[in-house]
Amino acid sequence: MIHKILAQEKTFSWNDINSTRLFVVIQGIIGGLVAIVHGIFAVLLGNKPAGGFILDPATGAFTILPTYLISGIATICVGLALIVWTIRFIHLKNGPAIFLAICILLFLAGGGIAQVGFFLIAWLVSTRINRPPDWWKSDSFGNIKKRWASLWQAFLTGGYLFLFIGIAIWLVFTPPGTPLQEHITAYLICWTSLIAGLVLQIFTIVSGFARDLERRKQQ
Repeated sequence: MIHKILAQEKTFSWNDINSTRLFVVIQGIIGGLVAIVHGIFAVLLGNKPAGGFILDPATGAFTILPTYLISGIATICVGLALIVWTIRFIHLKNGPAIFLAICILLFLAGGGIAQVGFFLIAWLVSTRINRPPDWWKSDSFGNIKKRWASLWQAFLTGGYLFLFIGIAIWLVFTPPGTPLQEHITAYLICWTSLIAGLVLQIFTIVSGFARDLERRKQQ
């Protein structure tokens, strides 16, 4: 009996992973964690009036909520909701729509400005989790599609490596409220890393679509 059970179990394989869904899940987790950091900084500022309908230099975020404390608590809660929804429900029929709604709430609560672009990319990609773009399905791409599919892991790793470098610099050297003039070099490295990560993410998306199509052929 034990031998039969072990024989039926499948070992983990990268080939079993939906590339597009994995990308969106990672985006949602990182975006939620970054927003939670913004929320923690806001909570630490206490029950004081927030910046209002402008970008607040004290937190590096926009909020419509009246105080830093309320903004911070709301941001932490919505950030956690984003992480849970992305991991568990993003692939469902209304998953992308609710993901976008949570991201909008996060922005209004005070989750930060920089990740808005990343959220929009994740939302657009999430609408294609189970149906890669038609243009990639053409047989005319042939070997090109296979080459892009083979590069997926490299693009995925490189993209998030640069993103983590940018986020680490932001956390350590340029947290919310840090004057630009005093840390211009750190800001420059931070944004260069984030932009490099964004470019590689675009390559990750394209190669992920190709990989998902190649996986379907093998199933």
